[in-house]
Amino acid sequence: MSKQLPAGQLIKICLDGLCYSEAGFALGGSISSEEMKIFETISLNSFPSCNDFLGESTLIRNGDVGVVIRYIGRPDKVNKNPKWFNYDIYEILINESQRQIFRQNIEPIKRSKKSILF
Repeated sequence: MSKQLPAGQLIKICLDGLCYSEAGFALGGSISSEEMKIFETISLNSFPSCNDFLGESTLIRNGDVGVVIRYIGRPDKVNKNPKWFNYDIYEILINESQRQIFRQNIEPIKRSKKSILF
């Protein structure tokens, strides 16, 4: 089980072998194991089906860094059991664009306690 990521959380993109869910559903516009297109909107009503990804797209790469804007929710057709948290959708700011992405493809970046503020 995973807690929801808060707004402002720095995240790293994780794509290596994770462009599809365990059940085989595409989690974006698959390009390769290192690149994927993510979109403005992921349909909460229709995922998993065709036409789930809507609006403009942005190419992301494994290791790119972004920030969580907000938690969107979990698709209606996906079990609400907490063990299915990888299907949770987040809106993120990445490469100067607001896009939506599944939790499976983002990893929180832990802040060092030794961070120095200038």
